[in-house]
Amino acid sequence: MLFKGLDKLKRDAIMAAIVLMIIGILFLIIPQTYITFIGNVTGFAFLVVCAIAIFDFVGSTKALIHYIKLALGLLIGLFGIELFIFDELFVLILSSRIVGVLPIILGLIEIFYAVVFARRSNRGGWWVLVILSFVLLAAGVCVFVLPFMSGIRAMLFVIGGSLLYSAFISLLSLIWIWPMYKE
Repeated sequence: MLFKGLDKLKRDAIMAAIVLMIIGILFLIIPQTYITFIGNVTGFAFLVVCAIAIFDFVGSTKALIHYIKLALGLLIGLFGIELFIFDELFVLILSSRIVGVLPIILGLIEIFYAVVFARRSNRGGWWVLVILSFVLLAAGVCVFVLPFMSGIRAMLFVIGGSLLYSAFISLLSLIWIWPMYKE
């Protein structure tokens, strides 16, 4: 049962890295003119989630959890309306908050994995993973603290590049940490 759980964890880590790579490549190659469309589609999806939360609340037993879900749904709907109103809000939030925080969190996790697990695996070069994870952490701090992007295209390039680098570090960590089977 433990090995099935580890295999599921390995599959989830690989799928997360693949999704990060695809999203990173998408942001690197997407034309700047489609960003408004992506923001509007995301805003519409948030409004649909808001409508579902409202309909779920109407048909519920009105317990405390239903009120909490309704409040979250209304906040998501409000954010969806803001995405419709402000054209560049999608890219600004994506670049400064999500793409800035994600490398910081992944960098800290990968440093922990490298020090705790990769060092104990007796594989050579485990310290390379520590250095690459510190670079990922530093890149996340720079994106989060210093929003130095001059335009939408530069923001998209930084978003795509940091997501691709995060996926690359996650895959390297998986290779170094995962135990090798001996026959």
